[in-house]
Amino acid sequence: MKVDFLIVGHGIAGISIYEHLTAAGKNCLVINEEKEFSSSKVAAGLYNPITGRKMKQTWKANELFPYLQGFYGQLEKDLKAKILIEKSIYRPFASIEDQNEWLSNQYNHENFVAKTYTSSQFNEIVNDPFGGILLKNSGFVDLKKLILEHRNHIQKKQAYKAGRFKYNQLKIEKDRFIYSDIEALNLIFCDGPLSSNPYFDWIPVAPVKGELLHIKLEQQLPDDIIFNKGVFILRHQEGNYYRVGSTYEWKDLSTTPTEKAKNQIINKLNELIKVPYQIVDQVAGIRPATKDRRPLIGTHPTIKNMFIFNGLGTKGVSLAPYFAQSLTNYILNRNDLHNEVNINRYYSLYSS
Repeated sequence: MKVDFLIVGHGIAGISIYEHLTAAGKNCLVINEEKEFSSSKVAAGLYNPITGRKMKQTWKANELFPYLQGFYGQLEKDLKAKILIEKSIYRPFASIEDQNEWLSNQYNHENFVAKTYTSSQFNEIVNDPFGGILLKNSGFVDLKKLILEHRNHIQKKQAYKAGRFKYNQLKIEKDRFIYSDIEALNLIFCDGPLSSNPYFDWIPVAPVKGELLHIKLEQQLPDDIIFNKGVFILRHQEGNYYRVGSTYEWKDLSTTPTEKAKNQIINKLNELIKVPYQIVDQVAGIRPATKDRRPLIGTHPTIKNMFIFNGLGTKGVSLAPYFAQSLTNYILNRNDLHNEVNINRYYSLYSS
């Protein structure tokens, strides 16, 4: 089988680059090891323009968020499946000082803030005595559904192979790669957080374990709002079932849920909501993050038709579409990559 691009990995990075390259007329094949606890399958898939304790606009929000809505909207049409769920996010103020700081700086965020409240709006269900901000152009992507539907879609085109990519079986020739019965002109690694990839093992990475609780509430929260303070609470199936998370752990990189993370989430959830609940399940996954919190995108230092698209971290849903477009333009049109994501920032660490 001859292809223009062999893509290793079928998380949000692999899906995004596949879509952009095929839209540009390129023939692509995806190889993917199907893991139950991959980061994309476990992640809640939130896209949130205002983040952090100080409620700052996320990096490149004005470029990322309009683009992601168009990208996932087109995917919905192609897959005939609902995957982009637009919802407001309500972020309660933690204190009167928190409220005052926001009010003095809110005018830079008009693209993403629907309303600012200075008094409680959801007193019966949420602890918000100081009010909060209601965000727009926010919501989540149903990643589990996206991965399943996209896999089925490209399987019908004979563009998907399930199985672990065996790096030691890759043959590198002058202008192409040979892997099993596949001959590819280009190779893109989108192989996730704990990859044993020998071609990019010189790049410093900082994988992050995240855990979520699945809970059942005794009453349903407003269906058009995601509540977020310390943790998010997001309805994820019919009835009063919700996801709550997430945690950050850099040392224990197993996919085994922990009591420590469970207690962290419970404590923050109890500070956020007033509605009784019961815990149904707990899941864990590993995010492909980096030390400088920027994606890893670009060309191998010496193998010029080998690329990486990784390190999207906790914001993969918003980063992947925009930077898949950037990588596609970089490869096909020789456009420059953004300096903060280009892996040439680490070339000095490479030794052949």
